[in-house]
This record gives sequence, C-alpha cells and structure tokens, in this order.
Amino acid sequence: MGMCRKLFSSVEILVGLHQIAGAFYDTALLMLVHERSRSNSTTTGSQDQQQGAISQFYMIYIPLLKISSLPIAYLLASKGDRKDRKITIWVPLVGYLVSRSLLLFVILFDLPLQVMFVTAVLNGLSGDSTAFRAGVMAMASDTSSQEKRSIRLSRVELTYGVAGMIGSIASGHLFIYFKISHAQGAGLTACSCVFYALSLVYSIFGLKPAQIGAGGYRNLLDQGEQENNVRVPQNTAWNQCQDESSMLFPNQNNARIQGILGGNMSMDKITLSLLFTAGVLYGLGVTGGVDVLPIFVLKDPLNWNAVWVGYGNAMGYAIFLTSFLGVCAFSKYLRDTSLIVMGMASFSIGMLIMAFTKWTFLYYIARVVMMFALIPLPTIRSVISKQMKDNSYGKLFAILEILLSVTGVIASIIFLTIYKSTKDWYPSISFGLSSVISCLGIIPMIFVERRLHNVL
Repeated sequence: MGMCRKLFSSVEILVGLHQIAGAFYDTALLMLVHERSRSNSTTTGSQDQQQGAISQFYMIYIPLLKISSLPIAYLLASKGDRKDRKITIWVPLVGYLVSRSLLLFVILFDLPLQVMFVTAVLNGLSGDSTAFRAGVMAMASDTSSQEKRSIRLSRVELTYGVAGMIGSIASGHLFIYFKISHAQGAGLTACSCVFYALSLVYSIFGLKPAQIGAGGYRNLLDQGEQENNVRVPQNTAWNQCQDESSMLFPNQNNARIQGILGGNMSMDKITLSLLFTAGVLYGLGVTGGVDVLPIFVLKDPLNWNAVWVGYGNAMGYAIFLTSFLGVCAFSKYLRDTSLIVMGMASFSIGMLIMAFTKWTFLYYIARVVMMFALIPLPTIRSVISKQMKDNSYGKLFAILEILLSVTGVIASIIFLTIYKSTKDWYPSISFGLSSVISCLGIIPMIFVERRLHNVL
C-alpha cells in the first residue's frame, strides 16, 4: 500500500499525463495547419506556398503563446512559494484544457485557422508551460536532497520524454485511424482533451499539497530523503538553523555557506547570472533549431506524412531517456558543470549534422548524436537550486522559465524568418546557426566551474 501511495502521489504521473496530451495536440495542430495551407495554395509552387503559410502561422502562434504567459507565470510562482506549489500547476492545466479544447471546434465547424491565435492567448494567460514547468521543478526540488537533485530533476525530464515519445508514436496512428474527410484530427484532438482533463483532476486530488515554510520544508525534506533511502540525522544541529546548510556542511563557517546558499554575496549573484546566461544561450539555440524541424520534415527532401512526423517526434522525445541515463551514468564521475558542457556539445554536434540532412536516415543519425541534449537545462536548474534557499525555488525557476520563454519567442521569430527566406536555396541554414549559438553556452559554464571550484 505504501508503494502504491508513493507512486500515485508522484509529480511524474502528472507530467506523463500532461505530456501525452501535449503530444496529441501538437500533431493535430501541425497536420491541421498543413491541410489548411495545402487547400489554400495554388498548383504552381504549392509546396513553397505551404511552407510559407505554415511558417507564418507559427511565427504568430508561438510568440502569442509565450508572451501572454509572462505576466502570470511569476505571480503564480510567488504565490506557490508562499502557500501551495499546486497553484502553479493546476491553474495552467485549466488553461490548457479550456484553450486546447477549442481546436476541436475549429476542426468540427471549419472555423478560420486564425481562431487558434485566440486560443494561444487564453492558454498563455493561464501561465502555459512557463508556470507549469516552474511549479513541477519546484515541487521536485522540494522533495529531494542536494546530492540527488540533479538525478531527481532529470527523472522529471525523463518522464516528459517517455510520455512524449509514447504520445508521438501513437498520435500519427490515431490521426490516421480517426481520419474523417471533413474533420481530420478531431479524434486525436478529443483524445488530447481527455488526457488534459485527467491531468487536471490528478493535480487537484492526486498530488499532495506542499506546505512551504520552516516546518513544512522539514517535512518535505524528510519525504525526499526517504524517497532516496537516505537517513536524515535527528539532532540538535537541525533545530539551531533555518536551512539545510549547517547540516550539509557542519564544519564550514556558517556565514560563508550562507553566502553560497542564501545569496547575499556578490560571488553568488555572479554565479547565478552566469548560470542564467548559459541557460538562455542554450535555450536560444535549441528552441530556434527545434521550431524549424517540424516544418522542414514536411517538404522535400524528406516530405514526411503524419505517421513519419509521429516517429520523428518520438525520436526527439527518446533523447529524454538517453539524457537521463547519461546523468545516472556520469554523475558519479563528473561535476554538474561537466555534465552541462557535455550535453551542450551533444546538441551542437547533432544539429550541425542536421544542417546536412537530405535523407531520413541522416535525420535519425543527427538525433542519436543529440542523445545528451536534455542534460543541460535540468542540471542548470539543479545547480541554481543549490545556490539558494528552499523558499525561493519557485521564483527562481519562474524567472528562468520566463527568460527561456522570451528567448523562445525571439528564437522562433528569428529562425522561422530565416527559414522562410532560405527554404528555396538552403533550408538547413537555421540548423547551422542553432549549432553555433547553443555551443556558445559552454563559455559561461567554464567560468561557473572556476567559481564553484574556488569556493569549495
């Protein structure tokens, strides 16, 4: 019974349900946009017109979704830090369910595709992934020790990947299975709505509320330590401090550790700034390249259909699994900063190969090379959380997610514009640019490693 209670109160269950719903929705939306652009294009140069129409749609849809989420995300995270982490989770899920259900109406009643821009704003005003991911990562951090935190956050990312891979593989087949001549994608969208509803119900009734505060954090730490089979010493040292620093470093000067973990020393602020810079640079390169991929595979030379799109997305999600295994395998031998650099190099090299992709097998080779590409961001979050007190996790992660969202908007606009301008003579130039920018994130991580090494 105890194992069942532990399993069904885990944030990973919620992440899995949410990610499957998102995978269904992404495939349904992409195929709808592809179908509408094809019906609106002329016979002459139809493929180029389709690509231009799809690029134009996502150049508006993605910024609307990301920008509209920024004001509410930090407010939700702050409230979650003070009261209950679940606020940062179930509010965005309500927005997901309401806004993405509207795709079903667009399909069934043949509404204009521009209605999806309204749904993007509605989704964003509820926090979108900016607030949701911040809440999930904060809850995962609350229930893990510093030594196990990198693996814990990578485990959450693994859940994103496995669920996304399953959802992506299934999405292409469900799209074909429920294919109706006048309402393509309606069945797949309905399945997506069902999973969003399940994730919302689970977030309200399944997740245990996280009480934030001195006493509450103690209980959460106990739960996290028991989760990882680590015994927490019960002695007077805990009662004499307000954070975990004096327990983890009993022989260190408390003021010095307070500067490292609490965040009043200038060195700590510089380290945090370098970590944020590395995350933003890497996010810029990753988002830009990944946003172009779904459009790229629909045209020559690959020219994929819905099933192949699902397989391609599944291969991308498989990177979550390989990245998690990479963290488990190498965390015993490498520092967090080394893991981050390894992941950045993995993505950069893989995207460089993608720039020369002309055959489907080469696409999969590039994806294999990217096998550690998901290590950097969760590990950066782990390092950031180790620099601050527990009651600041939510706000810090929200700030990082907001920066990544702003970066994502900028990257989407820039890369989709570049792709639209170069698709006729060299459509892969965006992938080369993505490779270079993501590689630049290694530079601030070198300085982070030096600073942390000097402190310790």
